[in-house]
Parts: sequence; structure tokens; C-alpha cells
Amino acid sequence: MRLCVNWLPVSPDLTRRLAAAVERAGFYGLGIGDSPNYGELYAACADALAATTRISVITSVTNPVTRHVSVPASAARTFAASYPGRFVLGFGRGDSAVRTFGLRPATTAVLADTLRRLRAEVPATPLLVAASGPVTAALAGRHADGVIAGVGTDPEAVAEIRAAAGQAGPASGTAPRPAAGVWASVRLAVADSPAELAALRARLVPRAVSASHFAFSGGLDGKHVPAAFRDVMAERYAAYDYAWHGRSGKSPNAAMFADRPDIEDYLLSRFAVVGTADDCRRRLAGLHGQVDGIFLSLLFEDVLDQFARVAGLFGPGELTRTGPGSGIAETGVAETTVAETGVAGDSVSRARAAATGRAGQC
Repeated sequence: MRLCVNWLPVSPDLTRRLAAAVERAGFYGLGIGDSPNYGELYAACADALAATTRISVITSVTNPVTRHVSVPASAARTFAASYPGRFVLGFGRGDSAVRTFGLRPATTAVLADTLRRLRAEVPATPLLVAASGPVTAALAGRHADGVIAGVGTDPEAVAEIRAAAGQAGPASGTAPRPAAGVWASVRLAVADSPAELAALRARLVPRAVSASHFAFSGGLDGKHVPAAFRDVMAERYAAYDYAWHGRSGKSPNAAMFADRPDIEDYLLSRFAVVGTADDCRRRLAGLHGQVDGIFLSLLFEDVLDQFARVAGLFGPGELTRTGPGSGIAETGVAETTVAETGVAGDSVSRARAAATGRAGQC
């Protein structure tokens, strides 16, 4: 099983401590988001890389609107020199990092051009693309090494993202490469006991609302949303407050569906995994059967405590450290290679082979 913790940098110290904990637990990597409400993306990536020796560090995700292509290219060159084979660029069209400033997300044409330029500028750096629909997923299939499916746990929606990415294939004129791997993305909270569940669910509601707002930003048609919910959801998403994006606790976003517990339950079920350790383990294992890896977004306010619980869900023998940016080839024995040696190579060909996300998975 390939797991990656997703993180918004609350502080440099927490970023370093979380990165070290992720590495000790045998996880694949740490994803770091690009949001104006938190610390600077590439400074946080540098903190995470410096605090570790093996894990991959991913921008999850940045965008071509507020970050000119020269910025991620320069960062990738710098990290490749200091931490070869351990940095991955994840891109999207732009969500909170763009809309907070009244800007519009990039068009798919702009995103595709950015990916082409990055492929030329930093060819050894694997590329991921966040997608909530088939158009952007197909773009990922043509220009990137993997796709982060921002559609929650709905199996039909995940399958559609995989199909769109796989059918597109590499862009004409580019070197052949394996089919894009598919990563799921969920919000996760593990309860010590059933008595803690209600409080954790309440804390995750605004995070589930944030995730669903991204997933449905292009509209609800074809997104596998129950018909009885669509009109209410469409109306209220129009009032989404980006000042509270990604935050837990009381907020306008948290209260968006307070009078509709049925919609809250639906969003938590689709975009979050919350329960006892046994419940979370079972749901994550089932989700991993549909994808090649999972990004896990934890409760940032007590992330170290939550990660200690998450780290106990799976044993070392159940986790694989390979994937885009690990530099480990798709050999079928990649798990053992990394676990026994602790070494990740940095060749372009091996990094690209691993970017399918399928090497050594359980």
C-alpha cells in the first residue's frame, strides 16, 4: 500500500517534525499544499526534504497562475541537486491559491503548456496533476506521470478519472512512458474510541466541504451526486468562503449544510474517512484496491497526534515506498529494494517507470 500524508504548512517546525514521522512510519511521502492561508510552499518543501533522507516531497498542489513556470522549474533544479530523486511537482488549475485573490483558475491550455515547459526544463522531475473531471484527467494522461483524483471515494468517479487518463496516452512528439498512475485523496481522522467519533466528524465537516467544493467546481452534472442534493449544494457552494479554505472548526463553510445533516453525512462518507482504527484501515484498504496510492489529509491542528494513530493502521510489510519521485523502477520487487537498502536512485528512466504508481504495491 502506497500512502502519502497531505499537509498545509502551519509552521516550519511542524513541517519538519511531521516529515520525520512520515519517514519513520515507512510512508511514501509528504505532500505540501500551496495556499495563501499557510506557509510558503517551497520553503516548506525545503524544510521537509532537509529533515528526511528518503521520502518523496510533493507539491500537492501548486498552479500556473500565481506561480510562473520559472518558479517551480528553479525549485526542482535546486532540490534535484541537493536531494536527487525525491521531489515531485504536483499541479492543478488553481483553487484557493488563485480564488483568494479574485483570480481565475488556469485554462487547461495554460496548464498543458506549463507541463510541457516543465518537462523540457526539468525532465527528471515527475509531474502529477490534480483532476476532478475527465478533461483535466486526460490532460494528465498526455503530459504528466500521474493524476490526483479529487473526486473522493466514489468508485465510479475514480474509475472515470483512471479511464480518461489512461485513454489519453502521452502527447504526440513526446517519449513513450507508462500510463499515468492514479492517486486518491481523502480527509482522514482516526478515533481512539467510538465515543470520540462525533467530535471528529464535526471537525472534518468543513474539510469535506472544501474537498467537495473543488470536486464540483465545474458543476454537478456527471459527478455522481444524488439528485435530491444537487439544487441545495449548487446554491450554497456559490457562497463558499476561501478565507476559511482547508480549516477545521467553526466557520461559514462548516455551517454551510448545518440544516442538512443528510448532505453532511454524504460529504463525509465520500470525501473523508473517519472512524476507529479498524474502520479506517478497512476503508483505506478498500480504496487502495481502486487506485495506485492515497493522499491522506489529516487534522492540521493536532497533526502529530493524529499521525501517530494513522501510522499504526498498517505494518511496515504492508507499505511500499515506491512511486513518482522515489526513483525505483517497476520491477515487482521495489518494496524489498527500498526497505532493505534505504536507497532511492535518481535516474530519469527509473523515476519515470515508477511514476505509474504500480511498483510493488500490496
